[in-house]
Amino acid sequence: MPRTPKFKWSHDSKRGWKVNVPASVSASKKRERCYFPTRDKAKAFAEEQSAKHREHGSMASVIRPAVAEDAVAALELLKPWGKSLMDAARHLAAACEANAASKPTGEALDAWLASCVAADLRPRSLKGYKQAAERIRKALGDRTLNTITADELAAALGIAGKAGSSAAGYYRNARAFWKYSAGKKWCMDEVYSQVDAPQAKKGGKIFTLTPTEAACLLTVAAEHYPQAVASYALQLFAGIRAEEISRLEAKDVSADGIELGEEITKKGRRRHITPSDTLAAWLTRYPFQPCPEWEKVNTSCRYLAGWKVKPDAATLKAHPLEDDYQTRPAWPQNVLRHSHASYTVASGAPLETLLFEFGHVGKTDVLREHYVGKVSKKSALAYFAIVPKGVAKPKSLQLVEGAA
Repeated sequence: MPRTPKFKWSHDSKRGWKVNVPASVSASKKRERCYFPTRDKAKAFAEEQSAKHREHGSMASVIRPAVAEDAVAALELLKPWGKSLMDAARHLAAACEANAASKPTGEALDAWLASCVAADLRPRSLKGYKQAAERIRKALGDRTLNTITADELAAALGIAGKAGSSAAGYYRNARAFWKYSAGKKWCMDEVYSQVDAPQAKKGGKIFTLTPTEAACLLTVAAEHYPQAVASYALQLFAGIRAEEISRLEAKDVSADGIELGEEITKKGRRRHITPSDTLAAWLTRYPFQPCPEWEKVNTSCRYLAGWKVKPDAATLKAHPLEDDYQTRPAWPQNVLRHSHASYTVASGAPLETLLFEFGHVGKTDVLREHYVGKVSKKSALAYFAIVPKGVAKPKSLQLVEGAA
């Protein structure tokens, strides 16, 4: 066992009273001499150093050789980073505390989804959250949440290197989960900031229906599913989102006005739309009622109107696939809303009016970029001339055509 260091004090005729500090305990690892003007101060310093060694350094004198070797090796690993053994110990202790406070990922996902259900979120939002949760659970469900890296999250979601709205949806939904968990102290919020957000697809094209295609869709609906006609008219001639249609009630819609309350709109902001003469004609003939089994009806109508979509079994049995099915055009995303906006702008309506009716905020730059010049005024006149069979063309449209 190493000797206990002695802090001896003595008198130096030239420099006063001195205390010898052994090399084994000095900061420089060399023998040091400390000088004092009086014997009492030298004696007090020596006694203080002896007490500190007994309290803090005695264990160092009995460290096992294997532990000492590990300490030396650890110091070599930390040397390039300028960190001490205490720095490393504190960091490890903090990590262990964080892991102890964390939860298994599957358990955290269950708690998050339960909170989403309790918050009475929109069905579409809840569906997206569940889809993101399923991907995370499948890849990382058994892992402790605090041990997951940003790269592992991106790989689990399948968004690494991806672009487009689908990848962006998974990114946003998983971020909501991560923020919830970070708020519970189950993980570090900054980890998700290292997940690369999917890039938006550049050069995305806005598609519109031609007046003939729009008329065909309404005609098919009137013939096979009359209860769906008003829902299509609201999208084609008012630009109301499909998910907003599903939350509308009959009391919200009339030929005089359409009231979209905060509980209906996507952004949670009230909107009021005054129907055009064209829309009023459709709503008068086909008063709005929520359409039962809208998803099935919507798919069947598009199929019967000539689009490449797969209808339900009953529709297929009554109307088998035609030989031209594989060459049919695919149904463009949000085409009804885009059609309304493009034809409305071409008919001369100010962008500010469309901004409010669409539920946008801020400047009109996005509307201008997507819809101005998209279709001709002539096609806009034909579009808004689409009215129910047996109904006269709106007088306002006749005046516009006469002026043209």
